[in-house]
Amino acid sequence: MTDPNYTALLLIVDRSGSMQSIRDAMVESMQGLLSDQGKEPGKLTVDVYSFNDVVTRDFHLRDVADVVVTIEPNGNTALYDAIGRAVTDFGRALSDMPEDERPDTVQVIVVTDGMENSSTDFTRDAIRELVTKQKEKYSWDFVFLGANQNAVMTGEGLGFDRGSSMSFDASVGGIDSLRMASSRYTSDVRRKQKRVFMMEERMAALEAENDELRRRQAQEQAKAADERPEESSGDASENTPPTA
Repeated sequence: MTDPNYTALLLIVDRSGSMQSIRDAMVESMQGLLSDQGKEPGKLTVDVYSFNDVVTRDFHLRDVADVVVTIEPNGNTALYDAIGRAVTDFGRALSDMPEDERPDTVQVIVVTDGMENSSTDFTRDAIRELVTKQKEKYSWDFVFLGANQNAVMTGEGLGFDRGSSMSFDASVGGIDSLRMASSRYTSDVRRKQKRVFMMEERMAALEAENDELRRRQAQEQAKAADERPEESSGDASENTPPTA
């Protein structure tokens, strides 16, 4: 039986060149998310992968208090390779643990401000198959957070649940709202009380030119997220990750 008090968090963070204008805000947001989660009860370890056209593992199974997120933007966006490598490596590491030491809750959060443009090892179909397997067989929870795109549609194409995918505006306000929404979501998942991203959170993360446009964008995404009900992903106690 897995450890019911242990959560393993995997952050996959874009560091491509387009992140330059929001680097400081995104670092502060991700660090704030980790700080919030460090205050929650229970054991928490963090893995961080960052990516441009190269994927790098920055932290592995580290105590949340020891993790410092850094982003030095340059290069292109190998989104598929980042998700594929991070999820596969992470799964192998967890599978090497004795069963009673494995986390009962596995949370994966992907943050990007652009679309895939340079992966060489993984395709979209391969990522969708990998993510779907981890959700359905091992009860991993996946979050997709994207700017400059409809993140609900992008996330769905990669196997992420619509209600767990959210767009954000590439601005200080949008990213600050992103931090609050993702922290609330992650806390709920850790407490076994998962709630999808709410309309108010979607609106706050979209800093459009006017309130009516922002509301319309958020409503469209909330409606899309609600069109297809979330399905149960199986026994939460079974978290044996992939071995290949």
